[in-house]
Amino acid sequence: MHLINKLTVISSFIIATTVSFAVSSAPLIGISSMYDIILPGSQSISKRIHNTGDSTAFVRVEILEIDPSKNKQQEEVPQKELSGSKLERNRLLVTPQRLIISPAGFSVVRVFWPGERERERYFRVRFAPVLPEADDSFGLDKEAISQYRKETLHAGLNVLTGYGTIVIVQPDNPTFKTVINDKAAEAVTISNDGNATIALDDLRQCKGVRTDCSIATREIILPGRTHVVKRNAGNKISFTLIEGNNKRVLNY
Repeated sequence: MHLINKLTVISSFIIATTVSFAVSSAPLIGISSMYDIILPGSQSISKRIHNTGDSTAFVRVEILEIDPSKNKQQEEVPQKELSGSKLERNRLLVTPQRLIISPAGFSVVRVFWPGERERERYFRVRFAPVLPEADDSFGLDKEAISQYRKETLHAGLNVLTGYGTIVIVQPDNPTFKTVINDKAAEAVTISNDGNATIALDDLRQCKGVRTDCSIATREIILPGRTHVVKRNAGNKISFTLIEGNNKRVLNY
């Protein structure tokens, strides 16, 4: 799968595949945006993880580094555990890595990149609701674990759904070179010839000046990639081009 074309699809995953239609109580987490960018000059971002379900969510954080260079099958490698007290700089850090979120509540995680920034790097950060177990760093005793499982599970079946965000760490000295071709009547082509990801925000088509418009979407374009926006007959295409900290509203 292409990373850029499959962000929304690959960002969601099922923790358990046994489906129950009679779950009495379950957590339901949400992560807002499906991708986050650590901009040049910044080392961290904050992200809210919500629980809109009707029971407490116990969430484990998993981190994988993505190699988008392979066109057909991108490689995702789990980060190695830290060895001893040595701080390894070239790794993505997420804290905390265990979350306990009450119903209708939220928790805030911090995502850090303390390492070198010579090239752009990509990570998948998964937020996976789990059933707590003994000695799993959530700090529950056996009685509390048993009570939670009893309240959450129904007839031994449950679905716990987690989601992942793509974290993009941009280089310290990005080169933005966006090439836009609007010569064709049926489409606008946006190519990223720079070395850092760009975004098309508030992307929509309108029949008039901001009237009769499509639902706004957001697309990201990795370095060396091209995105084609097909134009409906007679429509105008508009979007905000985001290159690092710079934004431009464009219409075609």
